[in-house]
Amino acid sequence: MRGINVKRALAVVISLALGCGVVVGAVVAYDMLPGPSGALAEIPSETSYPVTMTDFRDQRALTLSPAFAAGTALRAAANGTVTATACIPGQSLTPGEAAFWVDDQPVIALAADTPFFRDLSWGDTGRDVDALRTSLATLGFDVGSTGAFSRDVSRALSTLQHREKMAHTDGDFVLADVLWMPSPAPVVASCDLQRGQVFTSGSTVATTAATLTSLTVSGQAAGALVPGERTVQVLEVDASIPESGVLTDVDTLARIASSPEGRQQLTGTKTGDAAMVSGTSALATPLRVAPIPVSSVVGGPGGHACVVDDHADYPVTVVSASLGMSLVTFDAATPTSVLLQPHRESCDAG
Repeated sequence: MRGINVKRALAVVISLALGCGVVVGAVVAYDMLPGPSGALAEIPSETSYPVTMTDFRDQRALTLSPAFAAGTALRAAANGTVTATACIPGQSLTPGEAAFWVDDQPVIALAADTPFFRDLSWGDTGRDVDALRTSLATLGFDVGSTGAFSRDVSRALSTLQHREKMAHTDGDFVLADVLWMPSPAPVVASCDLQRGQVFTSGSTVATTAATLTSLTVSGQAAGALVPGERTVQVLEVDASIPESGVLTDVDTLARIASSPEGRQQLTGTKTGDAAMVSGTSALATPLRVAPIPVSSVVGGPGGHACVVDDHADYPVTVVSASLGMSLVTFDAATPTSVLLQPHRESCDAG
């Protein structure tokens, strides 16, 4: 019986020894295996981010607030009975063509920056003469924009007078033969004369609609715009808008106001009220910027900022930020990469 127990104990000892040998062998064999590679390999921790430059135009939708000047009463110096009129509310009188007829004689509409207030002839000078020159040049006549009333002005007027069958065809400027209106030709809001009416000098022919004088970028977008001259498309019209965000160019505003959409939306009242209009805008000249993780930038908008690589600090200007990335321009040298987590004391961020 005792012999049997001894045999059993010996068997257990041998089994344990063999088991330990297997484990030790397995551990040794595992240590001798090559390390994992490919998808199983341990992903090293990234400490830097590559710098790549790209164009940034700050494209965005805008709302613009219109401002208007009150309409103008258009008056003429003619005298007689109104026999016909070309005035139609909602349309513009055509420069160089008859606005109405008095005693069957045409009164021609001329658009100019300065109102006409006197008859003109050879040798006369003044702002009204320059305005007449500009008006004739706009109609396609070969006259200079400044100077005395001279041969070129007289020839142009004579040609216009003959073409429109006016009473005077000698090339002199007769105030009673014309109707002054602001330049560019405004839209007529109301026609104030009727056929058969006895017209006296100084009477009102028509009243223009309120004139669009400016479009101003409004709302929070005004403060968020990246500084610089911008292009803008408003009511299908392309234009440039200065860094101030206020569009005042007369010709551009006239094109916007006279566009099909402008006629519907830009309907200023006597108080100058009108609904906001929408537009799209971008920088006229793109900026070269680098998208950098926000964590790489020491400092931020409104103050000094910098980024850091393994060797130096680099001053930057933060142009914009979105979705965890800052768009920066480099004030001097540009690194090839930046640290993802620079020390806050790495550079003076102000």
